[in-house]
Parts: sequence; C-alpha cells; structure tokens
Amino acid sequence: MKLVDDMANWGHRKHAIAESDIFTITHQNEMYAHLNLIYLKLDKIPAYEQGWQPVLDAMRNGKFFVSTGEVLIPDFTINGKESGDVLKLQGSKKVNIEAALHWNFPMNFAEIVSGDGEKVYRERINLNQTTAFGKQQFSWPVDLSGRKWVRIEAWDIAANGAFTPMIWLE
Repeated sequence: MKLVDDMANWGHRKHAIAESDIFTITHQNEMYAHLNLIYLKLDKIPAYEQGWQPVLDAMRNGKFFVSTGEVLIPDFTINGKESGDVLKLQGSKKVNIEAALHWNFPMNFAEIVSGDGEKVYRERINLNQTTAFGKQQFSWPVDLSGRKWVRIEAWDIAANGAFTPMIWLE
C-alpha cells in the first residue's frame, strides 16, 4: 500500500486493485484463503448481454473495496462522497468519516490514511472492543486540513484486512 499512497501524494489518481501471486497450483494449495478480492459497488449485477462495461466503470472509478473476505467495508463516505469521488472541502476541514464494517474475527483496528502531497498520515482507531461475527456503522471525526486524499483500512486480530480506494480532496 505504500506505493499507492506515494503515487497519490505525487498527484496520480490511481487505484490499487486486488492481486495475488500464485506460483504453483497443486492439490495442496489453499488458494482461496490467500486471495484478495475486489468487491464492486454496483447498482445491480449486469446481464451477460451488457458485457463488462459496468464492471470496468466501477473499477476505473474506484467504486470498490479490496478484502480477503473476513473484513468487509460495504460503505465508506465523507460528506456523501464515496471512494473515487472528489470532495471539495469548504470552510471547516473537519469532517466525519462514515464507514460500515462487517467482520468474522474480532476487529483489531481501523486506520484513516491520508496524504498532503508529501507525507502520509495514519490515524489508528482501536477496535479491540468488538467480538466475533459483527457489523457496525462507525463515524470518525477527522481534520483533513492540508490533505489531498484520504482512504481507510480495517484489520482484524488475525491480520485479515480490507482497504478502500482514495477519496480525493480539493
């Protein structure tokens, strides 16, 4: 994720998609347990006849999150803007980050990751009060003064995690 954060600081509005390096496939592999997946935010599943365009548009526009499946972030907004959107901050730079999290193992922490064009900032939120098989809507107040982008990550006690693409700030 460091490279994606660095690219965002350089001004490149790119997204990190799910990726797995599998060098061998045998009957002993547990591939699914180690695969990162892209969870797309689509209004509906496109019909076969529609082709891949709705899927490509969602990926291109940052309308997704990445996870191995144990931690999910089905909703992430700041002032009504979602991942991939541009949020124009007016007046106060203090906002509430809204995130819905679903998890299997108890959660460990979430991080609000942001950048100002030079440095990357991480604000860790302790979530160790959670129990197994939960879901919760969170609201985190944060000051985004001087920041150019923001995203979130969430991690459980077994080091399974999920992350969102950036919301760009102007």
